[in-house]
Amino acid sequence: PAVKKARGSDAPEASTSKAKKGKAVEKPQNWYDVVLENDEVRTLPVYDDCNEIRRKIRLLQKDPEFKVTQWLKDIGNVNNNSYQRFMKASGPTGGAGNGTYYCAYVYFEKVRIAQGKKKTAKRTKNETQYSNGFPLHESRGMWVKG
Repeated sequence: PAVKKARGSDAPEASTSKAKKGKAVEKPQNWYDVVLENDEVRTLPVYDDCNEIRRKIRLLQKDPEFKVTQWLKDIGNVNNNSYQRFMKASGPTGGAGNGTYYCAYVYFEKVRIAQGKKKTAKRTKNETQYSNGFPLHESRGMWVKG
């Protein structure tokens, strides 16, 4: 008679101590898997100024695989005209009211968390100096007539 094989595999069951404890938090693999508190209602405090966000975007653009239109769609359906205006603005608050600023900040924060990177010294300084984050509107000088 033919010998029947068992349905299970011959490999021993793999188990890890992480799986048994149930306490381990899995590190997100992609930036879009990262969930930030208050991001759903767009009230996440922003701790990078506009110049810093523009610098990070320019670094992204150096990657030959990077496509601006796809990236704008991925970070929150940002309009290309809005993006162009933000990139042309200058100064730490230039473009702060632009939707690109907030969406790009959230993207870079999620990427930082997904990659397990620590906060920069400048970021930590901004957190202490601006406890509620940078204002999401452009600060303009006022003229006083006397």
